[in-house]
Amino acid sequence: MAYKLAAIDIDGTLLTDDYRITEKNKKALRAAEEEGVQIVLCSGRAPVSVLPILEEIGIHGYFICHNGAVTTHSKTKEILQENGFSMQSLRGVVEYCRRENIHMDFCTAFDMYTESMEREDVQRMYAKYLAQPKLIQDMLTVEDKLVKFTLFGTDEQLNKAYDEFAAMNLPVRTLRSGPSYIDIIDKATSKGAALSNLAEYLNISLADTIAIGNYYNDLDMITMAGIGVAVANAPEDVKEKADLIVASNNESGVAEALQRLVFGMKNCV
Repeated sequence: MAYKLAAIDIDGTLLTDDYRITEKNKKALRAAEEEGVQIVLCSGRAPVSVLPILEEIGIHGYFICHNGAVTTHSKTKEILQENGFSMQSLRGVVEYCRRENIHMDFCTAFDMYTESMEREDVQRMYAKYLAQPKLIQDMLTVEDKLVKFTLFGTDEQLNKAYDEFAAMNLPVRTLRSGPSYIDIIDKATSKGAALSNLAEYLNISLADTIAIGNYYNDLDMITMAGIGVAVANAPEDVKEKADLIVASNNESGVAEALQRLVFGMKNCV
């Protein structure tokens, strides 16, 4: 089958545990694009943290960020989709995080903000993602539309917070996007919905798409795509939902998936 679009998660999928792109993955992505496959990075990251990865690979085009809240183009910065919510809808969340000493940041389509950068673990975290949030004194005064609100903390802190937020009956969607993160996004937002919208815009059938991911925030696109792929480092309940399991993020699983699904017997890597 000739697939026309490949949606690929970044952290834990395309990147190794030390945040590198293997040469095998780079070569496979460029070769797939040359074969006519639209490569769409699909991440919880903000645009500023996705663009350097596209530059390193050497490809351009649409990408999905903020866990599906924003779809934009790497060159034109055209916003194809933007789903958001108000800060006031999260007043209880902000007050809870302040009490529990859980770090918070929030994003508009292209910018990221936080109230503090004093903690060393917070500084290291942003450095990993090539992010430089702007400082704001009180996020509860913000009136702009938010596309994503993120908590950064320990697994124990976030497990407790996740249960607390469920009891608040919030008008937004709360999801674990990694062991150290909770992302809050618009209720209608997901990577799967963004993939569906982009495929329709590009006149590509979902049956002709591939989705490759590793975590719970990838499940929607893994189950929605024509073929869903999980890398070997994904949790078991994520792998159970996938059509295909490939090597881990540290072993160029993305290249393996593209080799098997796009190139068949031809060796691209």
